[in-house]
Amino acid sequence: MDRRAADLLVAYDWPYDEPFLDRLNQALRAAGQSLVTVNPRSLADTFERLRRGDLTARVFLDRAADTDPAFEPLEAWAEANVGLLLNPPLDRRRIWKKSNVHWEFIRAGLHTPYTLLVPAWKQQPVLDALPDLTPLGSAFAIKPDLGGGGWGVTLGARSWDQVEQARRDMPDDALLLQELVEPEVVDGRRAWFRVFYVCGTVVPCWWDDRTRLFGEWIDAEARRRWNLDELWDVVQVASGIARLQVFSTEVARLVDGRWIVVDYVNDPIDLRLKPHAREGMPVEVADHLAEAIARFVAQQT
Repeated sequence: MDRRAADLLVAYDWPYDEPFLDRLNQALRAAGQSLVTVNPRSLADTFERLRRGDLTARVFLDRAADTDPAFEPLEAWAEANVGLLLNPPLDRRRIWKKSNVHWEFIRAGLHTPYTLLVPAWKQQPVLDALPDLTPLGSAFAIKPDLGGGGWGVTLGARSWDQVEQARRDMPDDALLLQELVEPEVVDGRRAWFRVFYVCGTVVPCWWDDRTRLFGEWIDAEARRRWNLDELWDVVQVASGIARLQVFSTEVARLVDGRWIVVDYVNDPIDLRLKPHAREGMPVEVADHLAEAIARFVAQQT
């Protein structure tokens, strides 16, 4: 078998990644770079080629080991044999728990929602004392400490009974109780943004936190028009805390001008794009992300 050297090796287990990976492949080829992808169907063969040395890779991005244990040996092999890992395993696993970075954001000077941490039901079925929910306001969010994509989140909770029910529904998870953020309204829409950070490039989009649908990409003109420079600054600080090359975050601007980080660090990012998914990112955003990765990989030669 011919030996092959891939500039970027990407492992994925979600078919909805494929339209983005096609665009990433085009961006890499335009930059003189190559892409090899590994999915559940090709995992065994590709992993064997890597172990034999018939296939090598300079850069590795994993989008599968967090959901499919079959990819964990590949992740471990890449950690030992690939020169550069985007989102190294230890850093990824650290940020998967929101409580691991909550206080780091505050220490770095970033605003976050008022938050209470409640231990998992299995860890402490009966609490010594119930926390004071008053600072959370009349309605608040309940979020599992571990997880993302809106899984397990309750918005508009109003009582401890609802917290207790969530503890029993998710007995292995500590819970974060957070105040609900009400952003400034800018030109008729909520000043809420989903921002991608990819290999040093910040790509922000308008985001509707109620429908969880993307608005348009924020270009230089929109950045100037709405005075959004500080959004870039917030995300750059977040990147230093996350220590990841590829992640997303949610940031809102309040009426008083404060920027508040609502959803700290998301990994793996949702790579679905329109028109393949209603909740997907705009195509131009996908292209910006692909080009940022391609530039970064090319710089590693």
